[in-house]
Amino acid sequence: MTWEDKIDTSVGSPCRNLRFLKEMVSTIQEWWEEYPYQISLCVALVFFVIWTLSKTCKRRRRLHDIPVRDITKGHRWLLKDEFRRSTYCSVCESLITHGGVCDSCSVCADDICLSAADRLFACKALSLSKQVTQSMKHHWVRGNLPLFTACCVCKAECGNLPRLSDHRCVWCQRTVHDNCLYLVKTAECDFGKYCNLIIPPYCLSLTLVGWKGRRHWSVAGVVSPPDDRNWKPILVFCNRKSGNNEGEQILSTYRSMLNPVQVVDLSEVPPEKALELCNFIPHRTCTILVCGGDGTIAWVLGAIDSMNLQTRPNIGILPLGTGNDLARVLGWGEGYSGEENLDEWLDSIVNAKVTPIDRWSLNIVNLRRFGFRKPVKALSMTNYFSLGCDASIALKFHRQRESRPSWFKNRVINKIWYFFFGARDALLEQECKNFHKKVTLELDGAAVQLPEIGGIVVLNINSWGAGCALWGTSTGGNNIPKSRSVLVCELPSYF
Repeated sequence: MTWEDKIDTSVGSPCRNLRFLKEMVSTIQEWWEEYPYQISLCVALVFFVIWTLSKTCKRRRRLHDIPVRDITKGHRWLLKDEFRRSTYCSVCESLITHGGVCDSCSVCADDICLSAADRLFACKALSLSKQVTQSMKHHWVRGNLPLFTACCVCKAECGNLPRLSDHRCVWCQRTVHDNCLYLVKTAECDFGKYCNLIIPPYCLSLTLVGWKGRRHWSVAGVVSPPDDRNWKPILVFCNRKSGNNEGEQILSTYRSMLNPVQVVDLSEVPPEKALELCNFIPHRTCTILVCGGDGTIAWVLGAIDSMNLQTRPNIGILPLGTGNDLARVLGWGEGYSGEENLDEWLDSIVNAKVTPIDRWSLNIVNLRRFGFRKPVKALSMTNYFSLGCDASIALKFHRQRESRPSWFKNRVINKIWYFFFGARDALLEQECKNFHKKVTLELDGAAVQLPEIGGIVVLNINSWGAGCALWGTSTGGNNIPKSRSVLVCELPSYF
């Protein structure tokens, strides 16, 4: 017996495992010395197949996965420290001092009754795809009605008692007295005033996707859409970071008015995923209400360009940004202040006239450095693009907001930040000094002699820098240049 055998006998399996590993390593070394190219090729092929499969699965998941909330787990509570009006708990019926409200069905509960409300009251249904008939009953929620509402039966005022009283349908928004409820409790719901904008839950099909432990519900398709040719569903895309950060209120309001699947929070779901809903309804023209600023609108338009949609949707705007130049020239207003009734935007969508607008392709070609050149960068332009001082200020503002989003919660504060960066650049940094000597401008193949300027702006609309009209007036009829033409403006130097 050798010395190694004595150790193996005394110590046991760990040493035998080490011997086995040593023999396996020596065998692999022999194979490598005999078939080095074949082994390298096989390993590379295996890695290539794994990479291809992962990319394919990720792309399919990215394009077709439209995640939605699982309503069986309870309500989507928005916790509030105080309520603007007297609000009563749907469970204990007492006045709420601190509690939550569901942003989909408007059920209210105080802190100690939240879990009880999840058990007792069903939330607004997203899908009833197993239902055969294309109809559904009213979904009544008791109490906390909007002000100045009338009973759909007796036409008298509802919800004016200082207690939990009367009912409201979460779909058609009709209200009814407690004493009149028996007349309409089992009646079919017609989805009310905005029936042509709502995707009924019996038309939506959901499916479970993902691996075990990370499974979630996703939209599988739209089955048997309504036959009414006036049915043109709307999708609401909201960027809660824009402007005055009123996105939470807007998301909650539209989830209570529409099918919650139609209301997308862009901070959670990118527009490419949400736009798959348009592919599920290929023979209808959807409308997208973009709640955000010019950057959010450009993001959504870019997503539409990148997708192969059978029918391109129309775009409406609820301006939440700082500048809102595109919303100004298209008649959607200078900015949402929070006081307007959000129902008015849905009415405007229904009555709006479709206006085509040009979108330009912009290619950025880099100069060669050390014999190499970076790939051409392709961008799209809807409003304008600029070079020089204006672009420098916008870039600094964007970087600061990305790093410190809590500093940019108000439209007025955002404009102060723009002023600060502009003043600092003019007085201290002077990055764009002698800008006219650094650029060459050609229009229609002819060189343009530049004066002493600080920047150049190429405009597609007659609004720049939060409403500055560079020709005519930004509220007049001639706000968009002729098709396939742009306006080139020179910004004066301030150095």
